[in-house]
Amino acid sequence: MKGLRSARRTGLRRLAVGLLAAAALVLAAPSAWATPQDDADAAITAAWLAAGGDTGPLGPKDGGVYPAGDGFGQNFPGGKIFFTPATGAHVMTGAILDKYMSLGGPADGDLGFPTIDEGAGKAEGSRNTTFSAPDNPVIFWTPDTGARVVRGPINAAWDKLGGSAGQLGVPSDDETYRGNLVTQKFTGGEVTYDRKMKTFTTVPPELAGQLADLQIPDDPTSAINAARRAAGGPLGPLGAAQGEPYKIGADGLGQNFAGGKIFYSPATGANVVTGQVLAKYESVGGPQGDLGLPTSSEEDGGLPNSRISTFSAKDEPVIFWTPDYGAVIVRGPMNAAWQKLGGATGPLGAPVADQTGSGNATTQRFSGGVVSWDRAKRSFSTEPANLASQLAGLQVPGLDAPQVPPANPQASDTKGRNWFTWSWWWLLAIIPVLVLIGLVAFAVMRNRRGGRDDHTFDAEADEFRAPHDDQSDELFSAHYAQAQPTPGNPWEPPHAPKPESVDEADTTREPATTPEAVKALAAQEDQDDTDEVDTTPTQVPTSAQRDPLTDTGRHARIEVDEPSPNGTALHLPLDDPGEAPDGYPIKADTRSGLYWVPGSTLYDEARAEIWFVSEELARTNGFVRAN
Repeated sequence: MKGLRSARRTGLRRLAVGLLAAAALVLAAPSAWATPQDDADAAITAAWLAAGGDTGPLGPKDGGVYPAGDGFGQNFPGGKIFFTPATGAHVMTGAILDKYMSLGGPADGDLGFPTIDEGAGKAEGSRNTTFSAPDNPVIFWTPDTGARVVRGPINAAWDKLGGSAGQLGVPSDDETYRGNLVTQKFTGGEVTYDRKMKTFTTVPPELAGQLADLQIPDDPTSAINAARRAAGGPLGPLGAAQGEPYKIGADGLGQNFAGGKIFYSPATGANVVTGQVLAKYESVGGPQGDLGLPTSSEEDGGLPNSRISTFSAKDEPVIFWTPDYGAVIVRGPMNAAWQKLGGATGPLGAPVADQTGSGNATTQRFSGGVVSWDRAKRSFSTEPANLASQLAGLQVPGLDAPQVPPANPQASDTKGRNWFTWSWWWLLAIIPVLVLIGLVAFAVMRNRRGGRDDHTFDAEADEFRAPHDDQSDELFSAHYAQAQPTPGNPWEPPHAPKPESVDEADTTREPATTPEAVKALAAQEDQDDTDEVDTTPTQVPTSAQRDPLTDTGRHARIEVDEPSPNGTALHLPLDDPGEAPDGYPIKADTRSGLYWVPGSTLYDEARAEIWFVSEELARTNGFVRAN
């Protein structure tokens, strides 16, 4: 017993020592159990204490540490402290903090996190804070100009020229955008950067010479953010971002937003496409199609409410949108001629439909005329004809590029998939088909079971069965013309005339239940047959007397009205597409939705795909009269 007690005591001592050792390890390595929020709390508390704690400008803590974007933050009566492991914990207060939060702060903005505590700038009375975004932004504040953001190429140029202590002075306004140009005003001048040409211009102009060798690194994220800001930021037409940027091709990027997309490549920069222009672009393949990537953000097209985007293909295509004609592609010779004649604000006006090709000729219609290009002769013809003289000798870009888009590109939504590729919507067709097959199988099995019960009548019924009683191939031939009526029951004489209606049928007859009864009943009916009693043969309709299109059964005859002498409301083109069918003077084009009346402009040149009897019928079918 003593040995057993000694062993127990030894075991308890060893267990106690093990527990103490484990506790010591936990206490010795507290960092192994710390969470990211604990680390943030410790760093923010240290920064707060360094700023004076409860009695400093921040004041006491206002709540605990909370997640903010990719980091953490904590509020105080006098400001905020933000933290990430990469940037550390930094204090922000006053107007600089207000500006930062108005631009989305750490969660919804594109400035990143503060990389320094707010401090004094070089200019007298100024304050500034720098941020972690790749384009090195800074918020700079003075009592006279307020808090302004300077970033990217403008910030690089400002630093090159001496910053707030140099000739430009301090920023007096935020950056503004105009096409490919970004401009910012300072108290001592102005700096403009062309993101396509990668060059600076300044006010005063002599400052630009000092910026000639300034290299601006090409950062995709910064470029996409700049394009979004130029389009109005989160409050503009793009709206909120939907996911992170994604790869396009070898060196391109794209990012989706609630109201559109931004496409980027080092050669084209970052450009915004939205609405129907984006829908048209993606209908012909988007960035993987033959238009290439956009080379400019969607902008005003020159006409009221119009929009235009340019693309990188060799034949310099554009997509031009108007409320009247929708989004239309203009490219190659058509775009060269259109631009030469003044574009949308010139005599041709807006494009009405995509260009079409026939042989060596490519043609496109505009609201004010037509342009045709003969590839073999390399010459233009126009309507009005006097415009062609202005196009003599015109250089046409990308002559080897595609000149005619795929047929009906706007309706395409397959994104390059084959027709047999699985799609979820196939279920909408497959499920009803499977249900129908099941019902048919059920009916067949049920009929087979019924057939087993009636086998006693098979032999007797065979003597009445006509040779054509099972002619399903003929029954379903053209318009059921060869189908013949079949007996209604096994003992009915074939093709006996039945003048009585269904409602007058005799329902008092008892069905035969034995072969003898069947034979007796058949003999009785043979005696009652009208052909046996009456000396005049019963008239049976011949194939010459029966109309196979209308005589589909005793109770299903189709009554056909006499043909109308007026014909139809529309007519397809004759062998000569320029010849109007008799009584159909109105030309209509299904691609543009326009129609022309005799004597109107372009009536003779317009190619008719449909001819209408009258304008009213053309409008009823959704067509609009051409100007």
